[in-house]
Amino acid sequence: MSETFLVNEQDRPNLNQDGPDGKRHIPGVANAPRVLSQPNTITKFLGRLDGEGEGPWVFYKVQKKGDVVPFHRHSANRTEFVIEGTIEWREKGKQPSVYGAGTLSYVEAGVLYGYEVLEDARILIIFDKAPGFNAN
Repeated sequence: MSETFLVNEQDRPNLNQDGPDGKRHIPGVANAPRVLSQPNTITKFLGRLDGEGEGPWVFYKVQKKGDVVPFHRHSANRTEFVIEGTIEWREKGKQPSVYGAGTLSYVEAGVLYGYEVLEDARILIIFDKAPGFNAN
């Protein structure tokens, strides 16, 4: 059965706040991955909140200049679209890349990466399944 799913980021809470259990997670999604963000970051989950965790696995982020996302990897493929701002992308063993608004990037599961926000940014991130998170 096909369904249409609509959500507006303004209707979702900022996940960059600790939940009742002291952890940051997606409320209403069973076994959801924990969410790690910098103090000034706004992170909103735009997927279904029906408790099934079926996706879509989409996140909207607002990050301030100077935010640094430390090296980490996911267990899912990641597509990112920079709506506004500029970031410096970093992967172990590679030269950093600087890119901005209008740029789409794709990162395969398991790639170790991090980035720094060079100009205030709004970013849309889509995972092909529950993202999982491993700090390194």
